[in-house]
Amino acid sequence: MAVLNVLRESDTTNARHVVLTQKNNAGTQVVAGADAPAIMVDVNHQRTHDGRAYYAYKIAPDSSLLAAAASINIVMASPSGVFPHVTIDGMCLGNAELYIYENTTTTGGTAFTPINRNRNYAVSNVSQVAMVVNPTVTSVGDTLVAQIIPGGSGKKSSGASAGSLEYVLKPLTNYLFRLTNVNGTAHAASLQLEWYE
Repeated sequence: MAVLNVLRESDTTNARHVVLTQKNNAGTQVVAGADAPAIMVDVNHQRTHDGRAYYAYKIAPDSSLLAAAASINIVMASPSGVFPHVTIDGMCLGNAELYIYENTTTTGGTAFTPINRNRNYAVSNVSQVAMVVNPTVTSVGDTLVAQIIPGGSGKKSSGASAGSLEYVLKPLTNYLFRLTNVNGTAHAASLQLEWYE
């Protein structure tokens, strides 16, 4: 079967029949059918299929532990009209604290190119978000989230926090995502951000 492109009529036009249509990856309206099935998945899942879902991370592995009182910092900002829908995953093998700050001021850091979660769009559909890892933070800005990540003990010696609810970020605003090791000794840790645009 072929995919049919649709030119929509005015919303005020009376019609006897209704045909379900939706946008395809190119932004063209198509009739839902066998070759363009109606979308029945959550938005995050669909954005991954559309090539509009991304992630970024910073890891302090066993070979390079996160020192006591040290932090993993990731700063991101989007251009006008782009509203990243972000979830956060933080982990540390000792007690840690997770923070999100808005209106952060930083200098330097290592540029990070966000990774497209749909590898078929890795080259053709890049994120519009600008991002740096571990910059010098001159002002954290406004605290949005402060969360304790308990490290656990014994056989359960690691702690993690994964957010299933997303934050919708403002464009033209710096956001700092910070994971701080507060355990008193160095530990492996990681911070991962996932979002769609």
